[in-house]
Amino acid sequence: MIETMTFEVSQDLLASLKIGIQDLAQEIRLMAAINYFQEKKLSLGKAADLAGCHRISFMDILAQKGIVIFDYDESIVERVRVHFCC
Repeated sequence: MIETMTFEVSQDLLASLKIGIQDLAQEIRLMAAINYFQEKKLSLGKAADLAGCHRISFMDILAQKGIVIFDYDESIVERVRVHFCC
């Protein structure tokens, strides 16, 4: 099931941003998806769904923005390093 959300945006605001309503809607979806992903409220796949793009595309966007995709605990990284080095 899909829900629809609507809200009003003035033409003045759109003119100030120099974008159309569809572009604004896409940007809002993307910003929300990034925010929820960073706050660990959505998985990578679910955030990509919210953003309206494929997981790989969403990963590329995160990388371009310098957002860490895989957040590993340093102790895990060190154990793997020791395991493979010895």
